[in-house]
Amino acid sequence: MSECSSEEKCCCPCHARHEQCHEEEDNHDKGSYFYELADQAWEEVLLEKMKKHILDTQDKRMSELAKIVAEGNNQRWRNKMEKKRGCMEMQEQLMAFFSRAKK
Repeated sequence: MSECSSEEKCCCPCHARHEQCHEEEDNHDKGSYFYELADQAWEEVLLEKMKKHILDTQDKRMSELAKIVAEGNNQRWRNKMEKKRGCMEMQEQLMAFFSRAKK
């Protein structure tokens, strides 16, 4: 058995094994991080390749579809805002009604 100084970490066999386990966990976590990063990069590259293929083969159709969806979405938001405006007007009328004194 070796004696450890108070300034050093404990050097008994059980603590040495314990620290080794933590080092392995840290390395495993780092490995997992890089595997996840590689998966993400692979997905991004695939996505870019798919976008290029779609544009190369379906550019005109995609433009038509984008126009339909964008205009439809714009109309949907206009309708939402008009409905909201209508609700606000009704709330204002209700507030005015209830704020008037009873006769």
